[in-house]
Amino acid sequence: MLGAESIFSRAAAAAAPVAKTGPMVKGAEATRVAEMAKEFEATLLSLLLKEMRQTLEPEGLFPGDQGDVQGGLFDLYMGRHLAESGGVGLASALVRQMDPGAYPKREPFPHDPTRSTGPVPLSPAPLA
Repeated sequence: MLGAESIFSRAAAAAAPVAKTGPMVKGAEATRVAEMAKEFEATLLSLLLKEMRQTLEPEGLFPGDQGDVQGGLFDLYMGRHLAESGGVGLASALVRQMDPGAYPKREPFPHDPTRSTGPVPLSPAPLA
């Protein structure tokens, strides 16, 4: 049977924090977020290429490919290649949005009823 001392030590060990967040953890997390964002962009680009390829004539890019295996592989690898070579900027936008320290927290503007929200009228230019 377990004594009172061993139960207490197990409860204390379970309640103790495992590790503090430090520079290594934040760096690894940032790398993981960047990899996931790039993989998301590659998947989106692959799906986009698939839809674009399916609009081609019935023969398509790979005539005789009844199961569309070659076309599917083409979409997958081309999407990955495009994402690895810079992509369309989606991965970098996702990384910026997921970084909590990237944007300073701003207070909303108070409502000012005297401030006009409509377009500013232009004064006509003098005729010469």
